[in-house]
Amino acid sequence: MVNRGVIGIILFVIGVVLGIVLIGISVYADFESTLFDLTNGANRSINPKKCPVFLSSNETGYLSVVIKNSEDIPQELVIQARISKGHLILLQEFQENISIASHETKQINWEVDAPDAGYGHFILAKVIVMDNALHPFQRGSCGIVVLDLPFGMKGWQLFWTVFVLSLSGIMSGIIFWWKYGRSNSNRGLETTRSLFGLGGLALVGLVSIIFGFWQLAAGAFYIGLLLMGVIIPHFLINK
Repeated sequence: MVNRGVIGIILFVIGVVLGIVLIGISVYADFESTLFDLTNGANRSINPKKCPVFLSSNETGYLSVVIKNSEDIPQELVIQARISKGHLILLQEFQENISIASHETKQINWEVDAPDAGYGHFILAKVIVMDNALHPFQRGSCGIVVLDLPFGMKGWQLFWTVFVLSLSGIMSGIIFWWKYGRSNSNRGLETTRSLFGLGGLALVGLVSIIFGFWQLAAGAFYIGLLLMGVIIPHFLINK
């Protein structure tokens, strides 16, 4: 009979690998978007913004930004969206003139689809809030990965499938190990710490990409890779 602690390790590894791959793809797309359209600087970034990680090649998605007026008087704002148009150096520009009441929050949406993707796989976008006396100049960016998905699957379905599988693998792996595999030996304690460390980083990265905090996700991704690069050789050498 297979040791249940070993089953926990296997489930955990599957969950972490899926999570790291998902985080890495999201971070890479968002990093590419920061290099798209460098013509304007910004005092601070727009947050929160909504941007899908994946988009099917036969699907229409939406890039959204949430603007909040925290001042005590109404504001007139100019919002620009610059989205790639079939190439990484070509762009299309949309402009919205909005009136936003005191302490009101508004969401502005723009459609995106596969023909917008540079090289067929990356839709890159930037959203800019034009400068005025009350609302500092802001800019936000995001990247969307376009894939040819089978069986009519949508991008959000792929994202949540991988997300749930990753989360389930990590949590069930830790539970199995905690109940059936952990011990007070040096190796047992090292394994437990490794599971909690890698699992925690993966969860931070997964939650970060949901809320659009790609810099935090990137930090979790790179630290996770470094930890894996240390932990795996350690256990192999001391097998």
